[in-house]
Order: sequence, then C-alpha cells, then structure tokens
Amino acid sequence: MSAPDYCEIAPRASLADFVRCVWTFRAPADNAPQPIAPDGCCELIIHRGAPYLERGVDGDVEQAAIIFAGQLTAPLTLVAAPDVDVIGVRFQPWAARAFLGRVADSATDKRIDLVSAHGATASEVLGAVRRAASTEVGVALAQDYVAACVAERSLDAEVRAAVLALMANDAAPTPSDVSKRQWQRRFKAEVGVSPRQLQSVLRFRRVFDEIEKPGPVGWVEAALAAGYFDQPHMARDFRRFLGVSSRQWAAQKFGLAKALAAPETYKKPGGA
Repeated sequence: MSAPDYCEIAPRASLADFVRCVWTFRAPADNAPQPIAPDGCCELIIHRGAPYLERGVDGDVEQAAIIFAGQLTAPLTLVAAPDVDVIGVRFQPWAARAFLGRVADSATDKRIDLVSAHGATASEVLGAVRRAASTEVGVALAQDYVAACVAERSLDAEVRAAVLALMANDAAPTPSDVSKRQWQRRFKAEVGVSPRQLQSVLRFRRVFDEIEKPGPVGWVEAALAAGYFDQPHMARDFRRFLGVSSRQWAAQKFGLAKALAAPETYKKPGGA
C-alpha cells in the first residue's frame, strides 16, 4: 500500500434516515498521531486489518476490532501502527440510539466493543467483513448489520427536527409539552450530547468546511464564517476538542484525521 485511500459511499436508500454515509479508509503504517475532530455523529467502525491504537497518558491501547464510536467532546488521538483497512458507518446524529440499542450518551467519548454490546451477531459480522473478497462486499455486509439492528427501532421526530435546525445553524425547536430538563435528557439519549453541546461541535466542524474552500482562506476568516466571535474563541475549541492548536492541525500530513475532517479535499479522485 503506497498511499492513503479514503472514500465515502451513500447509504442504501432504506437506511438514509439512519445513516449519513459509509466510508472506507486504507493506509500504510504511520506512527504520526492523528487527532480526530468531532463532527456531531456516532459511528460503527469495523477494522478489516489491525485496529488503530488510541494514544493516552498511559500509552497506546489497541481498539477493539468492531466498535461503536460515540460522540466526541474531548480529544481523541489515534495511531496507525500496522497498515489499516477500515469500514465506517456514520450515523445520522439522531440515529445513534436506534443502532446501539441503549441511550447514546452512555457511549459519549467512548469506543464501545460491539462484541460485548451485541454479542455473537457482532462477532459474526466482523468475521464476515474480514473474509469478504472485496471492500465493496464488506460495505454491503456492514449495511446489512445496521439494517438488522434498526429494523424494529423508531426515531424521535422532534429530536430529528431539532438536530436538522442546528445543522442549518438555526435555533433548535423545543417541544412545549416537556420541561427543559426532560428535553435535555431526551435529546442526549438519542444523540449522545445536549443541544448546546451539539451546536458547539457543529460550529467547530464548520471551521474545516471553511478552511478547505477554494481560494486563500485563513483561520481568522474561517473562524468568523463558522460562527466564532474571533480566532481566540476558535482556538479554545481546538484545544477542547482536539488537544492541538490550529497551527499544529495544519501541519498534519494526510491521514485519517484529515480525511474525516475534509473529505472533499482529501479523498482520492473517483471516490464516491
């Protein structure tokens, strides 16, 4: 494997209410740390090869082979020691609980081993995806798994409407028949974070959309366009969410972190 290869695939139509996209990433071993930016979504991650290592204060710890990655509100740094080959399913923000089968905030800032959460089913899916003759077959198997998990699950229409409003940078509607505290709990149960936390994550995510636009766009311009008061305001969120400065982020070479943060720029030509 000579270079990283990132690709996004639209989910099958029957899963569109639950899944934002399916993505694949293959890359050679690389000991450079990869700070992963939050994007407001939870994900199913299936490692076809060796799992990523999570870097922490006590050293590097290997992820489980098939995981549910919850919402990020704190820095997560990954390292690809061996070659990596990953299939990811990025859920719609309001669909995390439907797949996981328990409240989404129980997984916030955690990577849940799905063998412990979903039992033999997850083990069988992992084995089938690893034996798959191609990535395309693996992607189909991953979507089959999601479809089976959400088949009998319903989505909270009011939470969905609130998330869509936040994604459009509008004020999120709040149901009039519940208290503010009840609504916060209900929203977190489905999404993994509160409306205010999601709003912060989505604003931070817009910085990457702005900085990757054609033409000379600097961090100050990107911060203001994303909704920050000024660059120091944005800088605090870089430390809060990534644990690095914007300058350190910009110095990162191509890898999973940049592929996920700026897919249109970093995915290879011909990717879906």
